[in-house]
Amino acid sequence: MAGDPPPSATIEVPATSANLGPGFDTLGVALDWRMRFTITPDERPLPAPAPPLERMAAGGVRALYQLAGEAPPPGLRVLVEGDIPVGRGLGLSAAAHVAGVVAADALLAGERSTDALLSVATRLEGHADNAAPALLGGLQIVIAEGVDEGEVHRLGLDPPEDLRIALLVPRFSMPTTESRARLPERLTRNQAVHNIGRAALLVAALTERRYELLGVATEDVLHQPARATLFPAMPAIFAAARAAGAHGVYLSGGGSAVAAFVTDAAETGAGGRRPAPAAGGVEAETRVCGMSARGAALVGDAVAPGGD
Repeated sequence: MAGDPPPSATIEVPATSANLGPGFDTLGVALDWRMRFTITPDERPLPAPAPPLERMAAGGVRALYQLAGEAPPPGLRVLVEGDIPVGRGLGLSAAAHVAGVVAADALLAGERSTDALLSVATRLEGHADNAAPALLGGLQIVIAEGVDEGEVHRLGLDPPEDLRIALLVPRFSMPTTESRARLPERLTRNQAVHNIGRAALLVAALTERRYELLGVATEDVLHQPARATLFPAMPAIFAAARAAGAHGVYLSGGGSAVAAFVTDAAETGAGGRRPAPAAGGVEAETRVCGMSARGAALVGDAVAPGGD
């Protein structure tokens, strides 16, 4: 990616699904459902973008320029294209931050490492479980220490190609700040052991293709019961997904999308969102996604972001 910087940068970033049940703030996976961000510097001062995704992408640009010791462009124009809904637990804020960081790296001739890009995106996002798969693709296991400094330990795994994620996407949003505000301050020892064991089992089951274990492995007592107070129909939707043959089901990120691991051919046809039968009185759409090994990419450039 070295060379003369382009006049603008267009970045495609995947939607992501985080937590995967018990892996609160530590597990996330990229989906084959993508957004496109085109960022164009302007030598004229411009007002900060008002829409949230555009504003976050511009913030990612400025943060990376600051890291590089360069003055950011006086103005930034941001174009967002795609149909991934905001506030559904599909990682749109992470996608926007990652897009801005990767675009800035391209505009600065691509000299920063992948770890540096992830560090900046994590600091902006506040946690790495969406930022890491948005940037790098695949299934990402992350530990963020000193989030303000963006220090991230991570391990990426290739997701199973025959396993897909069926999404039920309600028409209502669950803002992350409100959703996280419901979380408990403390857990009992038994609750901690419950989630630790299932998070470990989940990673092993996905790695070894032991899909019969995903029902137990996606169980959670840390965040989903608290978030169900904002989404009372969630337990009934979980039960319906299991009855329909899902291997495991969980709340994607902070919600409101519900994600189910599926392999049945009748359930895995690719395509756009489709209306879903009302479940628990919730109006929603469905979409089936593959888990994608491909993270953020500069359109027209086959090289992955970062200068590793």
